[in-house]
Amino acid sequence: MHSNISFTSRPGVGLLIVTLLGLAPAGGAEPERSPVVARCESAEVLLLRREAEGRPWQVVTAHENLRAGEVLVGGAGAALQSGKGAVRLSFLGELSGTSPYPVRETAIILHDSKDVDLDFTLDRGRIDLINRKAKGPARVRVRIRDRAGEVVLSSPGARLAIEIYGRWLPGVPFRNKPRTGEAPALAVLVVTLAGEVEIKGKERQFSLKGPPGPALLHAENIDDPDVAPVHLKELPAWATGRETEQQKRIKAFAGRFRQTAKEKSVGQAIDELLRSDDPLARQAAVYLMGATDDLPRLGEALIGAKHVDVWDTGVLALRHWIGRGPGQDQKLYEALIERAKMPAKQAETVLDLLHGFSEDDLTHPITYQALLVLLGSDRLAIRGLAYWHLSRLAPAGREFGYDPLASKEKRQAAIKKWQKLIPPGKVPASGWTGVK
Repeated sequence: MHSNISFTSRPGVGLLIVTLLGLAPAGGAEPERSPVVARCESAEVLLLRREAEGRPWQVVTAHENLRAGEVLVGGAGAALQSGKGAVRLSFLGELSGTSPYPVRETAIILHDSKDVDLDFTLDRGRIDLINRKAKGPARVRVRIRDRAGEVVLSSPGARLAIEIYGRWLPGVPFRNKPRTGEAPALAVLVVTLAGEVEIKGKERQFSLKGPPGPALLHAENIDDPDVAPVHLKELPAWATGRETEQQKRIKAFAGRFRQTAKEKSVGQAIDELLRSDDPLARQAAVYLMGATDDLPRLGEALIGAKHVDVWDTGVLALRHWIGRGPGQDQKLYEALIERAKMPAKQAETVLDLLHGFSEDDLTHPITYQALLVLLGSDRLAIRGLAYWHLSRLAPAGREFGYDPLASKEKRQAAIKKWQKLIPPGKVPASGWTGVK
């Protein structure tokens, strides 16, 4: 899906966005033995949990207790309720592409707090909060990166959706020694879907009301110092509850995935999806590899890809992965050197290609000549990423049949056609410059 939303080009914009929302610095570490703070409220849907980094992912069962510090990754329909039932949190999956941002999975981390009804970090994706109390307001602490703010769902039934999306800005180069404060950009979308909601921070406070009313905060608009609610006449399409045919397909193979994951393992369930004849199932498999931090499995999937959509989705999944927050691209860089035994310069090239190009870069012929040279790389990751960019910047070249997995002779034949399409000193007649 091509996003029609552009990020501002300021470094460190993610922290500025959160600051403009008036969010205060987040609190400290979890206790050594984490208490139960929530309970799964959904049954036959996709919800995974991991106790800590390096521990295996497990399928969450119906009514299972959930502890502070656990990472939860959920698809559409997954839901939990806070310890005393005051708040319901639903995971709003995005494989169906209804969001203005190309988010995919949703991930949160639960925290233990005595002064609010629910406390969690929204790591990525989109969630839906509903006040489930019999009367009175429900209070939720929401943490985004290193900031935290309070959401007050004013009365029973009050409902708020929050969506975040991180991405390295086009043209920001990869640095193996990152500069202080440099981080992926972060866009935040807040929509009140029903009732009245207060968003409180250290410096700012907003009052929102469900449509028709001042329902939306679009935090991408950081150039305006007077960030203010936007009036919506009606609910966004994704919030109406109507299920599309694509969503029905996703729900069906998510159920099969869940069953296989319970009987075997999450990894084997992903492999089964990847072998599917359905492109949507293969896409889900690739995004699940990224969502569960299984980069070795993703690398193997790209090396053994039999369908072009696996490579296409794999690049997007990696771009999403390094955009989650500061340090993600460094982790991938180190993994390429230490685990894949890739020379540092080649690892830097991979990360530069994943970061992408600015609009100014795309006006210079040298950018395209560099990509054409990289098509001939002996390193699969480099030539595959070079082709991923070129096939979008000059779509006419797709008919040349270049395949990063093909023999060197076949690749060279296709490269000659690419060189004629984009001769030295020229840029493609038309291309794609949007952000994915």
